[in-house]
Amino acid sequence: MASIRKRDGKFQARVVRHGHRAVAKSFINRADAVRWAKHLEVAIEQGAAHPHTGKVALSTLLLRYKNEVTPTKKNAKSEGYLLDAWIREDLASRLIEQVRPEDLGKWRDKRLGEGTASGTIRNALAALSAVFRHASAEWGYGAVTNPVMKLKRPAPGRARSRRVSEEEIVAIKAATESRELPPIVDLAVESGMRLSEIVGLKWKNIDLNIRTALLPDTKNGDSRTVPLSSKAISVLAQLRGAQVVHQLDGRVFAITPHAVTVAFRRAVKRAREILPGGIDRGASGSQSFLADLRFHDLRHEAITRLFELGLNPIEVASVSGHRTMQMLKRYSHLKAEELAKKLG
Repeated sequence: MASIRKRDGKFQARVVRHGHRAVAKSFINRADAVRWAKHLEVAIEQGAAHPHTGKVALSTLLLRYKNEVTPTKKNAKSEGYLLDAWIREDLASRLIEQVRPEDLGKWRDKRLGEGTASGTIRNALAALSAVFRHASAEWGYGAVTNPVMKLKRPAPGRARSRRVSEEEIVAIKAATESRELPPIVDLAVESGMRLSEIVGLKWKNIDLNIRTALLPDTKNGDSRTVPLSSKAISVLAQLRGAQVVHQLDGRVFAITPHAVTVAFRRAVKRAREILPGGIDRGASGSQSFLADLRFHDLRHEAITRLFELGLNPIEVASVSGHRTMQMLKRYSHLKAEELAKKLG
């Protein structure tokens, strides 16, 4: 049976069935908690009665995948959010054999109509497709068709072309209240490393003499050695000299990626208040100073600068860690005026 109780400002739904482990989940809204509990009860009943046919609720597969497969992935946290969102959908209460491409098409069109980004919708569909594929290959549901495979997905969003000016970088570093954000910003622009890679840096993997940083475990699952510029080495040397007490695990920074993102967003906002925006002061006359700026834009900027230095695509990919030239192309945004100079 299911029970709903209010705990720490949220509504916790708890489902207990004989022969099954109790499952609990918290929600901000009571209605979401009730809906989830009902879906789960149906899932347990259907799954227990017909474990290897289409006579099982989608929520059963979603929960099992989240508990057994998602924790083994690098993107476990983000995929978990996507699966939770699917579990809250009305479609989750249906038997998997009843989830049709046209149902997902209606879901897609509704989200697009609400203004949801195409990339967000594509990620959600990719997560759902992964559940169906795994269930078919590993859990004995081979007779069930993956409805996502027959669905037309929204076209990928246009690649961002936001350049970051030196003036913007200086303003952000001056406006932040975080001691760790300025060196992280410098390293992002100088190395092209992802935020998670910078925050995960350890001193034992940094060689200040030969100017390299080893990344043992990257987003792609491979290790990568990043060459460091003179400025990057200077930043790291200053950090090492200034640290009286080093992190017990040997990390360079005692901060999480999420905390960096929040600090960066606040610094941009504070910088715009100090230096009123609305005027074109960026590197390009077409962008407003500090407008629509994200931390990941620093990686874009770093990669573009590598191209402007004359590195070829293979060399840039070895620095950035991209596996395909197509993905690398989305990150490089050369200035037209710089290309014009090369044309003579």
